[in-house]
Amino acid sequence: MNYRQYMLYPLLIVSLPAYSTEINKEDWMKEMTTLLPVIFCQSDQYFRQCFNVSAEKCEEAAASATRVCMGKYADQIPEILVQPKDGTHWGTELGNCAGVAYEYALVKQRKSEDICNDASHWQ
Repeated sequence: MNYRQYMLYPLLIVSLPAYSTEINKEDWMKEMTTLLPVIFCQSDQYFRQCFNVSAEKCEEAAASATRVCMGKYADQIPEILVQPKDGTHWGTELGNCAGVAYEYALVKQRKSEDICNDASHWQ
């Protein structure tokens, strides 16, 4: 597992909806577009603790990154996602992509602190 995967490990549990075995692509993408910025920007998450940004700015940057990455993967995501396998796989792909895009967008706001530079803290 690489550094960004450690940071995004909580996204592995995002496979929507938990009570269903299948979800259509459109519904899944809508849910992820809403959920990823919220997950990224919780006060105890890397994307808030390690960047000098408000919750609002964090969610704005995370939403933008999510939209860009959703476009990148839209043609690859199956029309029907079988849960939890497909949701976990594509949620991880999307989360990793959005995490990288977020970091690039806010690189000047990133804190250089031990906690932010230690991937094991974000496992």
